[in-house]
Amino acid sequence: MKRPIWFCLSLLASFQILLVSNLEAADSVYQYNSSSPLLGDVTGYTKTELTLKRGTKSVKIPANEVERVRWDGEPPQLNIARNQERNGNYAAALEQYKKSQASGSANLKKDLQFMIARATTKSAQSDAAALDNAIKMLDTFIKANGDHYQYYPATKLLGEAYLAKKDYAAANKAFSTLETSPWKDYQMDAKNLKARVLLAQGNVNGALAAFNTVAKMDAKSESELASKRAAQLGSAWCLQKEGKPKEAIKKLDEIIKSANSQQSALLAEAYLRKGDCYRELGESKEALIAYLHIDVLFPTEPAVHAEALYRLSNLWGKVQKPERGVEARAVLQQQYPNSEWTQKATGS
Repeated sequence: MKRPIWFCLSLLASFQILLVSNLEAADSVYQYNSSSPLLGDVTGYTKTELTLKRGTKSVKIPANEVERVRWDGEPPQLNIARNQERNGNYAAALEQYKKSQASGSANLKKDLQFMIARATTKSAQSDAAALDNAIKMLDTFIKANGDHYQYYPATKLLGEAYLAKKDYAAANKAFSTLETSPWKDYQMDAKNLKARVLLAQGNVNGALAAFNTVAKMDAKSESELASKRAAQLGSAWCLQKEGKPKEAIKKLDEIIKSANSQQSALLAEAYLRKGDCYRELGESKEALIAYLHIDVLFPTEPAVHAEALYRLSNLWGKVQKPERGVEARAVLQQQYPNSEWTQKATGS
């Protein structure tokens, strides 16, 4: 018997409502290498993988491929908070993260604990006084969540916080843990970060050798290529410290040309080192252009941005535009009142 068209349309509408409801009820796993999330139910995770049930099948997703999870039932404003964190607005992100802790699933609350620690650590890049609190938060998360899929990212952040604090032994300990991860990109990152510890300790030759080892490694995935470029950046920094700014600039230009546009931290630092090299060569105009790239393109990288503003505040006068220097200093003081670069600019 032929069904009336209104009946068929009603069935179709009901199916669509059911489908939308099911999608809304699902967890969403966002991966670095994909523009759309995987929907399903996260049935478990370890520090190396996340298990997502999709219908009757379960999918294992390596933890180093997971950019974030949007949990079923989480408040929609959390997406706004995540964007605020990505844009460097850490105070606004932290406010929303903390508000969201009052409700939600156990999985969401664990994620929020990590996200609050992460945003606090990023904020501390331009406020060294906040480092101790960031370290405490990360350490608490790691000790309580040794088998969480964000375990290794938290460990990396902890090492970077210790490095910023100049606690090199603690930093190396965290980076050694990071190096035990099963993924090549994380292992490369750990070696790069250990090289930065050597550089911070004044061992330029040791750091250069360590960076060059990573730079020569085969890289296939985009994340491995990113780690390789980070090693090349470290090598360029060592060349600068060895009094070879022209060689460093050549290497930095290669990095800038080849880097993925999403690698904002890498590109921002590459322009910073390039500006430093030109400044050492006495080429103020070229140095200004390099630092301006950071101010215009990468203001969400607080530590690098603060330093670039400080350099700009001093360089504008050398090209007969002192008023621009005053503007740069004002922005530095407003955006990064507790930064070491603000203290240098104000003589405090």
